[in-house]
Amino acid sequence: MSSSSSSSGSGSGQYYEGYRGVDLPTGTVVRTTSQFEIVQPLGEGGMSKVYKAFDRLMNRYVALKVMKNDVPEWAHRHFRREARMCAVFMHNNLVRVMQVGTTEEYGLFWFAMEYLRGKDVGWFLENGTVMPMPVVCEIFSQVLDALRYVHLRRIVHCDIKPSNIFVTRDSHDPMLRVVKLLDFGVARDLSDLTPQSRRHVMGDPRYIAPEQTIAGGYVDHRADLYALGMTFFELATGGRHPFEDLFDEHPRALLQAHREREPIALSTFLPPDTPASHARAMDEFFTKACAKQVHHRFPDALAMREALSVLKDMG
Repeated sequence: MSSSSSSSGSGSGQYYEGYRGVDLPTGTVVRTTSQFEIVQPLGEGGMSKVYKAFDRLMNRYVALKVMKNDVPEWAHRHFRREARMCAVFMHNNLVRVMQVGTTEEYGLFWFAMEYLRGKDVGWFLENGTVMPMPVVCEIFSQVLDALRYVHLRRIVHCDIKPSNIFVTRDSHDPMLRVVKLLDFGVARDLSDLTPQSRRHVMGDPRYIAPEQTIAGGYVDHRADLYALGMTFFELATGGRHPFEDLFDEHPRALLQAHREREPIALSTFLPPDTPASHARAMDEFFTKACAKQVHHRFPDALAMREALSVLKDMG
């Protein structure tokens, strides 16, 4: 071995024996300084606001979710729990949380997520976009993959709805459609034995499962499958909803309908030329997903995904 290939970069001819600096002992706290420049607001929920921001340190855009400063203490707990929960997710259909912190000026808790380019499913519904059934099935298959991942970890999303299903494109392959499940702000961790609040009904009244309409009631992963079934109804029918006649009423009317009223058949809103076998299959899928009794629904996300594949093959 020549001296030129084995010497240090200084040309001294001495062998490089590695860095001999200070080791960081166990328990050392490494503090970081983050700088996010707010670009524009992206959305707002009951507990937080989301902004597009530029990460100056990493030279990238992020979605910065910031907790509001006027929310009650239980909302603070939900927000912090969401940050911790999502930070450990490792799934292509779930948004990555990259960093958490507190603003120095306002003292607001925040967490930074990957910034997504695209639209949520709610946007497509509001704009009257009619999706072909294979596209609907592709979107829902990816959502069910995400739900299987979180359900196996005993987490229930509790707020499945069109605005929390985001359709983006792969950064390297624009032909690849990627679906992300958003917003775990009211999710339940079934392995957490801390008593749940009995004063609040969490979830959107348009999609909430019957068991969720009772404050403090027992909820498991099948509540998410019910809400996804309601969302499927909307996409399959171009924006109709089985209880849309109650939208202008008090939310209690919707909650009661989920518990007691049989929804109108999905096929009612399909085009007249829809083959009878297709209409029947979609009715059966929706009825199974949104059964009033929990044990009558699909047992898990995998079973629901397998049933969805039958609809996808219809074209």
